[in-house]
Amino acid sequence: MEGCTNDRSKDGYHSTLALCGGQYYVETFTISGGGAFDGDRVSSYLTDSINFRKYLGTYDNANEGIATVCKGDSIYIYRTKQAGPHRKPDIVRRWVYTAKELKDSKVFD
Repeated sequence: MEGCTNDRSKDGYHSTLALCGGQYYVETFTISGGGAFDGDRVSSYLTDSINFRKYLGTYDNANEGIATVCKGDSIYIYRTKQAGPHRKPDIVRRWVYTAKELKDSKVFD
């Protein structure tokens, strides 16, 4: 029953990936499992664990993803989608945050 799921639920912890030398993290939570032949629906958040947790999006991890790149004081976020089994993922959305902007926001999504 897909209509009853909460895309921002943090009940199904999946993983944490350290970024920028351990200054930031991407936390991923499983919203619904796809079973043996499909991907999981997951949500990702960017956090420093103290000042902010920013919702990055929900996606099917079989053919979509979120990539992050740290450059100086900026964190670049890329939403990707796999167009085919042997193709490089396409960037479908990109945005950037500065560390100051995130810390000053005090947002905990």
